[in-house]
Amino acid sequence: MDNQIYYEDVAEGQEISRIEKRVTTVNILMYLSTVWLMDRIHFDHPFATRRRGLPNVVAPGNMAGDYYAELLSGWAGEKGNLRKLSIQFRSFMVPDDVLTCSGVITKKYVSEGKGYVELDLWLKNGNDVNCVPGKALVELPIRASATT
Repeated sequence: MDNQIYYEDVAEGQEISRIEKRVTTVNILMYLSTVWLMDRIHFDHPFATRRRGLPNVVAPGNMAGDYYAELLSGWAGEKGNLRKLSIQFRSFMVPDDVLTCSGVITKKYVSEGKGYVELDLWLKNGNDVNCVPGKALVELPIRASATT
């Protein structure tokens, strides 16, 4: 079954599919060990809360970038490409947060025979706070050129 999305299938103002991610101390530690990030605010609860005044240990902001990459590459399909991603760290992601990751198409255009969409992205926690807003540029295949 072909789930590939094409440039012709999308419209400005259209919301894309969403994914949900649960933040846990286990996935924070797995991420930290993968990228070799050792800031104690991410794994040492007494240090994070007492010494730094944080609400809990906090997930690394870069995890949001990975969530967006997963969202956008899954949405764009095998023939699509994530070309640009920018994110801003605004609010903490903490254990037990369930994050909803999605976006809306703000612009679409063709350049040099390739279809592009620009998106505004959000990663909202259960309180509807956009912890890490972002923007992306995704290249989608055009049907006419998909067969050539």
